[in-house]
Amino acid sequence: MMRFSVLIPTLLASSVLAQAVAPDDLLNAKPDPIPDGAPAAMAHIDRGGLAKHAFHFASDQLGGRHTGTAGQMAAAQYIAEHFRSLGLKPLGDESEAEDGERSYLQHYPVRRTFLEREFTGVEFGQYKFPDGFAVMPGRRGKTEIDVDGKLVFVGRGRRKDMPSAFGENDIPVAILQSKPRRTGNVPPEVQFMMGFREIGRASGIAKRVANKDGKFIMLLDLGNRLADVMQYGGVLPGKPILAFGNEMGMGAMFGASAANVPMMIVGPEMSQKVLERLNLTIDEDGAVAQTEPPEDVSAKVRFKVSREAQFNCTNTVAVLEGSDPQLRDEAVVFSAHMDHMGTRVDGDVFNGADDNASGSSALLEIAEAFAKGDKPKRSVIFLAVSGEELGLWGSAYFSNNPTWPLEKLVANVNIDMIGRATELSGEDEISITPSYRHRMFSTIARDSAKLAESFGLGLTVGDKFYERSDHYNFAEKGIPVVFYCDGEHEDYHQVTDTADKLDYRKMERVSRLAYWTGWKVCQAAEQPKRLGRRGDWTGAEKN
Repeated sequence: MMRFSVLIPTLLASSVLAQAVAPDDLLNAKPDPIPDGAPAAMAHIDRGGLAKHAFHFASDQLGGRHTGTAGQMAAAQYIAEHFRSLGLKPLGDESEAEDGERSYLQHYPVRRTFLEREFTGVEFGQYKFPDGFAVMPGRRGKTEIDVDGKLVFVGRGRRKDMPSAFGENDIPVAILQSKPRRTGNVPPEVQFMMGFREIGRASGIAKRVANKDGKFIMLLDLGNRLADVMQYGGVLPGKPILAFGNEMGMGAMFGASAANVPMMIVGPEMSQKVLERLNLTIDEDGAVAQTEPPEDVSAKVRFKVSREAQFNCTNTVAVLEGSDPQLRDEAVVFSAHMDHMGTRVDGDVFNGADDNASGSSALLEIAEAFAKGDKPKRSVIFLAVSGEELGLWGSAYFSNNPTWPLEKLVANVNIDMIGRATELSGEDEISITPSYRHRMFSTIARDSAKLAESFGLGLTVGDKFYERSDHYNFAEKGIPVVFYCDGEHEDYHQVTDTADKLDYRKMERVSRLAYWTGWKVCQAAEQPKRLGRRGDWTGAEKN
């Protein structure tokens, strides 16, 4: 933990210097006028500021912001610096110093499984690959491979392709996939299950290798079919597998597929070089041919999987204290998750622009509006969490270890994906949950529906996402919530979710709606109330 903390100032400095910059036409775009009756400070929420933050969060330099990585920590520090610049008070961990000064960062403990960089890599001929692969540790617990030997090609890993036994220095190589998967308009969850099935096939190959005394198996994924699922169950250089309490997130699904020996899933670039090393070619139909036996099949493979029982992941949290002596002890929480999926096996970055650079940017702009405007009566907490993609971990930790009295948290306004037009919510729409069809529909959502009209926004029912983002952990504590989300689209959890595709006018309108909704809760004499299922957004009784 200490080793990781030392890196933070360097990461922050480098990320600020190297951050991607939004185009001038976005940075200088004229915002919409604020609606009649809106707080004047709403003008501080504009598409130029949203673009500035979104291009930073979604930059390649932050590496996809996978929880617990350097890129996610850089994002946490960027948010902390923004809060500090606004004069917001830190509401994270208490210092061990006598003055008890708080940090903007709140740490929560996880277990970490990771590849040790200095002991990991592949070499053959003039090529050295420190990355470009993922490792799935074997069921037998073998975590360290150090082989200076020869490549042994076993085709597609069928029984008939296997030798009678592998030697001590053999490096078994099989082709897992030779063609890209045709996805078309296949939903992301279906794509994931297709990749998961490929893992099952890979495990079968690994079992056959183990039966022939092999130490591990190198699987060539030329079609890149496993690239999008390896971030859940594989250990990549610089990208760990994490576990929080009894939860392993999506990685738990891969535990059942653990092979008898470790599997090294190799991306297209290195796979092609391995084929060249073996003088192998693949035709359009996927048939493999060898031009001539290679003279040199020597190679080195090293990887070491280590486990750390105590590793800190990070939320960022700050507060603007309210102005009313009777209400300032109560607080409204604005939340958004800063984390995403990290980097793919082939080195491409899951930039996570809509999911959730859009929501993180909104959180920063909303904080600016509150900080630079009239003080609200109730206090306002700004919470950027990590671990959302792994199972809502950061918000779960905050809700169970709140740095503000839980019974004084009166509402949560959560923002996750607000920058795209989708089948669920078009250019002039946004989905929210709990909707009027939901048993947890509240006065917050009712009032937000009315305010949305001022922005020319229609609301759609987003109840299928009720348990899928960070508001859920507050709702489970009995706290009224509202969640803004545009819905899934073709770039959801893909490396194509980039900042240039965001609709910054839509982001501006939804961010302002979220701000105004939270502002009304801050100013109201009474706390928000649950209304239950109703007939429409106005809260009318069902017929």
